[in-house]
Amino acid sequence: MKKKVLLGISILLFLGMVGFTAYKYKNFNADDAEKILSSNGLISDVYTDKSRYNPNDTVNFKIELNNKLKKSYKGVLEVYFKHLNKTIEKKQIKISLNNNEAKTVEFSWKAPKEDYQGYLVEVYAAHGIRVDDHRNTAVDISSTWDRFPRYGYLVEFPQQTVEKTTEIIDRINKFHINGLQFYDWQNKHQQPVPGVPNNIPSSWKDIANRDIYFQTVKDYIDTAHSRNMKAGNYNLIYGAYSDYEKDGIKPEWGIYKDEKHQVQDAHNLPSGWATPSLAVFNPSNKEWQKYIYNEEENVHKVLNFDIFHMDTLGWRGDDTYDYNGNKVNLPNSYTEFINNAKKQLGIGIVFNTVNRYGLEQVAKSDVDFLYSELWPSDFPNYNSFKETVDKGYDLTDGKKNTVIAAYMNYGRANMPGEFNEHSVRLTDAAIFASGGAHLELGDTGMLAKEYFPNKNLTMPETLVAAMRNNYDFLVAYENLLRDGLKDIGSKIELEGIKTSSNGIQDTVWAFAKEKKGYEVVQMINLLGMKRAAWRDDGANYEAPMFKKNLKLNYDIKEGNVKGVYLASPDIKGGKSISLKYVTKKESDGEKLQIEVPELQYWDMIYIEKE
Repeated sequence: MKKKVLLGISILLFLGMVGFTAYKYKNFNADDAEKILSSNGLISDVYTDKSRYNPNDTVNFKIELNNKLKKSYKGVLEVYFKHLNKTIEKKQIKISLNNNEAKTVEFSWKAPKEDYQGYLVEVYAAHGIRVDDHRNTAVDISSTWDRFPRYGYLVEFPQQTVEKTTEIIDRINKFHINGLQFYDWQNKHQQPVPGVPNNIPSSWKDIANRDIYFQTVKDYIDTAHSRNMKAGNYNLIYGAYSDYEKDGIKPEWGIYKDEKHQVQDAHNLPSGWATPSLAVFNPSNKEWQKYIYNEEENVHKVLNFDIFHMDTLGWRGDDTYDYNGNKVNLPNSYTEFINNAKKQLGIGIVFNTVNRYGLEQVAKSDVDFLYSELWPSDFPNYNSFKETVDKGYDLTDGKKNTVIAAYMNYGRANMPGEFNEHSVRLTDAAIFASGGAHLELGDTGMLAKEYFPNKNLTMPETLVAAMRNNYDFLVAYENLLRDGLKDIGSKIELEGIKTSSNGIQDTVWAFAKEKKGYEVVQMINLLGMKRAAWRDDGANYEAPMFKKNLKLNYDIKEGNVKGVYLASPDIKGGKSISLKYVTKKESDGEKLQIEVPELQYWDMIYIEKE
């Protein structure tokens, strides 16, 4: 199968190359080309200047070249712009490099006029009939970020140069992150910026007594905006330092554990922090709303945040009361709190429904998208992600996407080490294939704890490379992953291989969704896995069993099949590959038997219909 695919790629490439039409393709050696294609001896990187573009924008690309072929090189860069399996445009760039020479090639592309579309950009370096190297990137053409949110984070705001700030944002930009949560950037939760608006200090202490520099926060916001990233102002919706009364906050606004307001609800904090605990207030109390909205309004007078990222502490027990002894149902306060904040502040809203607590109420509100921090106590398995994304679609009639915060290798994060590549890739496969996005990447690398500044675990280079492929794939195929697809119960079988519809261990987890013109089959490889638990606290998961030459049997719904394609972040940088298939008419309907060349972590099979 590989030989046929590579031969097809080469013919497609070189029929379009000026000056190479006289070559005879019968001399093409597919095996040699396969080895060269994976060598990375020439193209070091390909990336865009922004995380997201408006229709008709100019998209600027950089191709970093570094000639490690041990000889001088003259050839052509063939650039293919693709929407799913269709090439919509091509470019050709001549290149020449001496041995060991490095250079950067820049070029631009006018984005198509269609809104909310993802594109894969394939770059091939070639001379004659030989493909010498290959690298992909992706482009999101979306006029707003909340249709396909890819949320990241910032946690460190030391005194630093604009150049350093730009370097960090540019690194994050390579993953197409289009929104950033500014975590614990503020001074006090009840007064995020001291001295506003006329006497702002150059720095302050955050809740953990870390130094936060105002200019660094401002520079991050400005630089993020230059890359079309949104900036999220993080804060609890109901938290204040224990000495809150000196800032004009009244106990009458609080949440209590008893009917006599003797014990105020509080969230305890580590020793040595700026306050021993955060007192909890009633989101439905109008005086508290007025106070905290005004404080957030003061923030926006001096810092150009786009989003109010509202955090919560999840379930606070069954017995919660207001100051007058009335029972308080916290989730029932969320919709009003969100909508009133939106009305007063006039910015985007993201709200954390911890373990989906309050998700039904938040889904009714004016949030940009749904966001849930999930914990294994209630959502332990891979299928938990799909259930969460599907529930979000159901609650919003398919109008709002979901971002999931899920902290990997949590049990190992109290000491230095590395993230486990296999469990991270499987978790991302489960979230992305289900139609969600994963809050995981930021200035410190990757998250392992709910306290974001924890950075004991680092990403090995192989994981960084895999994440680049994953996020390119998430963008390129956003229209088949996150664009109004509905779950369908089509029967899916792999001959001789255990499959499941709910992601249990030692199976290939397979499910199907559809949208107009397409049916999409997701296959996530859990073969050989001893557990279906996503978090991998020991950071010791092994890779799933690699499979080749699979036969997929699939019950197709009504409609004539135009083509069947494989796309995977694990194969050829996510490019679409046409698959062989046969159609069988049976008494219970039409079935497809599809030849799938390989499955490593995650394959997506999409069926185009007339």
